[in-house]
This record gives sequence, C-alpha cells and structure tokens, in this order.
Amino acid sequence: MPSTTDLQPLIPLAEQRLARSALRRLLKSTSDGKGRLLYLVGPAGCGKSALLAESFRELPSSQVPPLQLTAAEFAAQLAEASSNQQVPNFQERFRSVSVLVCEDIQGIERRPETQRQLLAAIDELLAHGSDVVVTSTKLPGQLESFPAKLVSRFRGGIIVSLKLPGPESRTELLRLFCRQRRLSISRDALALLAELLEVSQRELIGVVTQLSELHRSLKRADIEEFLRNKLPTKSITPLTVARAVAREFGITLPAMRSSRRSQALVLPRQCAMWLCRKLCHASYPELGEFFARQHSSVIHAVRKLEARLDKEPALRQRLTRLEGVCR
Repeated sequence: MPSTTDLQPLIPLAEQRLARSALRRLLKSTSDGKGRLLYLVGPAGCGKSALLAESFRELPSSQVPPLQLTAAEFAAQLAEASSNQQVPNFQERFRSVSVLVCEDIQGIERRPETQRQLLAAIDELLAHGSDVVVTSTKLPGQLESFPAKLVSRFRGGIIVSLKLPGPESRTELLRLFCRQRRLSISRDALALLAELLEVSQRELIGVVTQLSELHRSLKRADIEEFLRNKLPTKSITPLTVARAVAREFGITLPAMRSSRRSQALVLPRQCAMWLCRKLCHASYPELGEFFARQHSSVIHAVRKLEARLDKEPALRQRLTRLEGVCR
C-alpha cells in the first residue's frame, strides 16, 4: 500500500491548466538569449510543488535539471556561506544554472540581506538568458517589506494564479487517491465527499488515509457517519469554523483562504481567525498555515476585529451565533 507522501496527483486539473502550460513553455522553449521569470501564486496546498515536480519529470535526460530550493533554504545557505566567508562561492553557484526555482518566496519577508542576494542572483540569471520560477502564497504587491526592485522583477514576469481544487477536480482527485489506496467507495459516497470537502489536495489525501483505515467498501451512509463523527477528532477544528463562517457570509472556503483582499472577504476571514483562536485554541503559526498567511498577519487581523467588537454589538451577536453553530 502506498504511503501518504506517495499519493500525488497524476491527472491534469482545470485549476492548474494555465500554470502547467506556462511552465511547460518556459522549460521547453528554445533559448533566444532572453531570460524569463514565471511567478506562480496560490494558497497552500493548491498543488504548486506537485506541478513543478510533474513538469521536471517530463524534462529530457539530456537537459540540465533546474536548481530547486525554497526561499528559506536560500536564506539558510546564504547564512552558512556568510559565516564561512564563502559568499562569492555561494553567488557563483546561482550564476551557472539554466533554471532557478525558488519556492515559497514569502518565507524571506523582512530579511533584507537575503532579498538583496536573491535579487542579484535573479538579475544575473535573466541577463544571461536563464529562466527563473518563483512560487508564493501572495501576489508580488502583498509581500511584506520586499524591496521595490525585487517586487518589480516579479511583476515584470508572467504571473499565473492557482486555486484550490473545485468540485469536479476534487472528485477526480478523490477517485485517484481512493484507487491508489485500493479503497472501494460508491459513486454517491465519493460525490458527497467532493461536495463537502472544500479543501486542498493535501487535506484530501489525509481524508482518504483515514477512510482507508475502515477496511471496508464504503457507501454514502458510511461517509455521512465519517463526516459526522470522525473529522472533528479534536472537537472543533479550524476547518469546522471556517466552513461555518463561509456559509454565514455567503462565500466559499477557497475564497476565504485565498490571497484576495476584497471587503467581502476581509471581514469573514477576520471572524474565522478570531473564532479559531477562541474555539480551537489554535496558535498564530497554525492559523497562518491554515489561512496561507504569515502569523503576523493573523495577529493583526484578530486584533483589528477585537477593536470593532465593543463598538459593533451586531457584529458581536453574529459571532456569538457562529460560536453556537460551531459547537
């Protein structure tokens, strides 16, 4: 039986079509002496890393593989090189690659020296016709304390957004994951899961892993019982709260967890974070991961909502009602 980490999407998802096409064009294009930058943005768990891995597997063996690392790894390697007085060697390593892939760029927010070195590496690569791929949970303009020049490089590239899987894609993914787990599940039971679980690919894998432990063919009644009794294993979870808030405000869960900052999403998102702190006792870093944000952004959102509660009794009543729904 495959492990959870082996369960990777092998099917093209509608939400990834544009990103997949842009990535393939970048990796397979003939060199014209002009470097290209591709910026992939989307919430945690939308499949950015899996898409990169899939694209790299398709490269011919004769092609030099991309240099791939996270922004945090870039920062750690820079710190080590600095302590060993090897910064020139560190810089040279990034000048000689055909494609640089730097994932989770938001991981170096408020790290000016790391940002400066990354900007220098990107400029050097682009000037010599090499390509750069950057992934993030935030759009370039939403990155905190990034230098204007680096943000400008990101904005000057091709920016492609990825979303969490929709109902049709969730159905395809669940069918694939169940097949990989050799889990027998009826069509209507699968449809129920796909309808109710507005979550990431990673979270879908976790659900299938739990279901596989039941060791039987699953019908709709089994799934209803599972969703009722098994998912809230630790009483109230952030997912439980976020779903309730999304329904209350008439928005979708993926929209709440997206990087969008429209007024229609800001208040529901703040309410969900505040309720998660109160009902789930979740830490700020945990909520940052769930909502695809820096924990400092979660702190700011919670404090901003708290400042409104004494002045807006209707809002406090709404939150009280939501507490009852979640409990």
